[in-house]
Amino acid sequence: MTDALWDEAPSAGPDAVPGGLTDPGWLVCADPDSVLALLGSASEPEEQRGATVYRASLDVHRHLTAAERRFVLALDAARLDEEDLAAQFAAVAVPGAEPLGWEPVWVRGSQADSRLMWTLIGHQGQVIAVASAVVAGRSVAVTGSRDGTVRVWDLATGREACPSLYCRTDARSALTVEVDRIATATLDGREVGLLLSKLAGEQRLLLLDLATGSLTGECVRVVAVAELAGRSVVLTLENNRTLRLWNVATGEELGSSVSAQVLAGSHGYPAAVRVELSGAVRTWDLAGNELDSAPVDADEQAYDPQAVAVVVDGRPVACAFDALDIDHLHDGDTAVALLGDLAAACGHRSGAPVRVSQFVVVAGRPATLFWEYGGSLRVWDRVAGSRPGTQGWVVTTDELHGQSLRLPAEAPGEDSWCWQLADPAPAVAVDAERSAARVLDTCVVAGRTLRLTVDADHVVRVRDTAAGAEVGEQPFPCHEDRIRAGALAEVNGQLRVVTAALDRGVRLWEVAGGRQVNGPFKGHTGHVWDVATAIVNGQPVAVTASADHTVRVWELGKRRVRRRTEIRGHKDVVLAAAMTTIQGQPAVVTAGADKALRAWNLATGIPYGGCIAAEVSLLATAELDGRTVAVTAAPDAMLRRWDLDTGKELGQAVAGPAGRILALATARVDGRDVAVTGSSDGTAQRWDLATGQPLGQPLTGHTSRLTALATATVDGRALAVTGSWDKTVRLWDLATGRQLGDLLTGHTDWVTAVTTTTLNGHPIAVTAGRDGTIRTWSLPDGRPYAEPLSCPAGPVRWLATTVHGTSTHLITTNGTKTVSVRDLATSAELAPPLRCPAPVQSALAAPDGTLVLCFGPEIAVLSAIDGQASARVAAADYDSARDADRPGRDVTVAARVL
Repeated sequence: MTDALWDEAPSAGPDAVPGGLTDPGWLVCADPDSVLALLGSASEPEEQRGATVYRASLDVHRHLTAAERRFVLALDAARLDEEDLAAQFAAVAVPGAEPLGWEPVWVRGSQADSRLMWTLIGHQGQVIAVASAVVAGRSVAVTGSRDGTVRVWDLATGREACPSLYCRTDARSALTVEVDRIATATLDGREVGLLLSKLAGEQRLLLLDLATGSLTGECVRVVAVAELAGRSVVLTLENNRTLRLWNVATGEELGSSVSAQVLAGSHGYPAAVRVELSGAVRTWDLAGNELDSAPVDADEQAYDPQAVAVVVDGRPVACAFDALDIDHLHDGDTAVALLGDLAAACGHRSGAPVRVSQFVVVAGRPATLFWEYGGSLRVWDRVAGSRPGTQGWVVTTDELHGQSLRLPAEAPGEDSWCWQLADPAPAVAVDAERSAARVLDTCVVAGRTLRLTVDADHVVRVRDTAAGAEVGEQPFPCHEDRIRAGALAEVNGQLRVVTAALDRGVRLWEVAGGRQVNGPFKGHTGHVWDVATAIVNGQPVAVTASADHTVRVWELGKRRVRRRTEIRGHKDVVLAAAMTTIQGQPAVVTAGADKALRAWNLATGIPYGGCIAAEVSLLATAELDGRTVAVTAAPDAMLRRWDLDTGKELGQAVAGPAGRILALATARVDGRDVAVTGSSDGTAQRWDLATGQPLGQPLTGHTSRLTALATATVDGRALAVTGSWDKTVRLWDLATGRQLGDLLTGHTDWVTAVTTTTLNGHPIAVTAGRDGTIRTWSLPDGRPYAEPLSCPAGPVRWLATTVHGTSTHLITTNGTKTVSVRDLATSAELAPPLRCPAPVQSALAAPDGTLVLCFGPEIAVLSAIDGQASARVAAADYDSARDADRPGRDVTVAARVL
């Protein structure tokens, strides 16, 4: 088994005891395999609470230490609005680890969802296709990814059901096959996956045995179907460019596939084919006439010595050759030319390259041809479910589980046909419906064949194919972006629709009422490409495939846990954040990739006013005439000012410097509120916040991009500290615009972050570089204040400081999911690293020690824990409880004492 979520089936070991899911100490410290074994048995409300929180980050728990898992569980509990449980997780004492130090107070924009059953990991690329089936009584999902693998998952356990299939890599192009679409079927009593694969624009249909994970066949490319000498024949092209001619009635091979040479003509096009038969070399022109001598190019060279040809009764009927220099051919590397009688029977000019197709019509009946290992050709009559005639091979299908399969169009420029393989008719006919709607799913419910479609306006409809009428309240106004996939399911006797769109949303709809059920499913951090439905332990589920490399399984019949607050956060990644005070209360202001600017009460998480529509790349705050304002910089270098009390813009937007604005801060200079910007041209500029106009000349000196900026007031003088790609740090007097002292050197690579604070009561600047070091500088003279600190995790992208008593805490992140908290004076870790569910984009510290982390679209506020006042689980108590008759049951965690 490769890259499974768990290498072995989880079993209830000594830690796995009934009631363990209600014990925060056990959930933190127990082996994840033991916890996994109990998740499906949660029945009581308290057990379900613990199971829901654990599932939120199930894909990472096994890779964390207990100390790291403690914070993840505390954060996930807060994301699910379980504040009391979050405090209990944060208070757990882990043997050999420091106390956590912070506990989550509130989270906004939460992507945690109580309906999540499993997060299936293993794919290393975007997961773009998913289908479901039942194999040996187990519900499975089949997924295809751009990493070139196909995986089969047991939906009841969340593990891979069989070894992964690794798609082939083309030796010539070094490209790996990608599986674009997946359907499932029953063939000859076996459950198989039908994999529509693509390589360099060429599509093929593979058959995957879902019980073993091995390939059992492939749909060959069909070149032509025609009548030849009174026989119905089909010409096929295999993976190795071998051509074969078959008798459709008997399944027998008619012509021998032999090596050949295609002789060059004018403009690189073939002029003749030369084949060696029975020791004699014979040459034909491309009309099928035998030649005494063959034309060659000036160098008497063959066009392609590796060509193949089919010869029937001593005459060539087709040849295949390299098509790299031939225009207007859709098959990247191979062209096929029909010759003589076969060309005439197919209505083609002899010798002209022709396209290939993956499905054929034999005697007016749709058929599919499967090439199986061992040299057998199978012809499947779509109507009768078997091959025409009484002899030869037979392929049958019992049921296709309502899945549809897209196949290429027969002519260039046409849309794809969408076949429901159990029905000979295309699911989308050649009429107005074909151009107006796209089929997402087809299934049989209560004896009715239902078709789910979506049109160009993102409107979804369900139609009864037999009655030709729409079902339920129509249409569904589902998503704001393009709908990629959809599936039908029956939930508690009601017909439901699951849709997935490029807005990363997965939604559940009630067909009868046309309304959304329980809000969108949250959790994916990338586009959702495909969705399927299945039944697991008698309950309906949805399986989603995403660009975030994961597959997620959702319970369709379970109601989403109602959050105590329905306040909505950002819909996309938080790009910038700043601390401020609004209406006398501490607040945090955030800006997201959803082009929204929001302000939040730091203590309660309640937003101030509405959402301000603004595209923001950088953000700072200031006080202006008694009003709290936000100063924002957009990607186009436009500066804007916003009144956070009213949500209105102040004045007009101002064009910033010629280059992009890469750093932004505010300060008060001689009684005037100013903004300071750093740009890609290496200069800094001061701006009057009252008028929006620049103050004085740019601050010049850096020789490369100015990427880091902070301000401070020392002895009544406003200073700016700037860091650059030129590896230097500079100090500026903001009143005069002059540089203070010499440039500060020491970093050996780009300076990436700057902040100001006090250390032992002395004002300092703290800088971080891509060289992996943190340096401190005395203000205002700029002398090095202490020895450099190393950053084991790598270059720092964000840093913040907060003062606790006489200790200054340094909070850093390098753009990953981990935040480090250390003592700035000693570099000693003050708490285990804080691990978040998504990469941390910003880390801020409030004066009271509150910590704000922005990860993905979420904002988390953490409160410092008083180690003396908080009740904790003692490590000795936990160790002894594990050995008791009911291990873990006697371990309790009290709420923190305020």
